[in-house]
Order: sequence, then structure tokens, then C-alpha cells
Amino acid sequence: MRLILMFPLLALVACGSPRGMTPGADAVAENPVPKGTDNSCGGRRYGSLVGKDATVLETVLILGPVQVIRPGMVTAQDYQPDRINFIVGQAGTITQITCG
Repeated sequence: MRLILMFPLLALVACGSPRGMTPGADAVAENPVPKGTDNSCGGRRYGSLVGKDATVLETVLILGPVQVIRPGMVTAQDYQPDRINFIVGQAGTITQITCG
């Protein structure tokens, strides 16, 4: 009987993700991505990566099309509203996140 009563509590604990493992609601609250920016790709949830070294992208699981744009790099010319673009500056840090 005790196990049945504790199951909902255990389910809630098991479904939560550890802090810092994946960008989530906490990342959105401190997001440096401007609010007026198109968010058709869901890029706003990765706003906490702005200002970090671009190598951090190797540790982030992103399901869907992604484009990492470095200075002087040739990029795709088609518009895909679900594609996340990570713009990397001269210093090797992520400076902007856009969709398209």
C-alpha cells in the first residue's frame, strides 16, 4: 500500500532533469536572446550558451537542423524556419542565436 501511495511522488522525481544537463526553463529566464527574435526553431532555449566558447556545442544534444556560422564561412542560402543558427565571433565564442 505504501508503494502505491509513493508512486506519484517517485514519478515526479524521476521525470525531472538534473540542473545544468540540458537547457530548459531556467535557461529561458536568463536568456540573452532578444524577445522580439524569431523563435520558430526553438533557439531561445539555448540562449544561455551566448558568450560561451563554441566548443560547448559539442556537448549539447539538439534534435533538428543546426548551422554553426563562423567568421568568413560560407553558409546555406535557403531559409529553414526550424534550423538553429549559432553565430560564432572572432574570439570563438557564440555571439548570437537565430532561426533560419
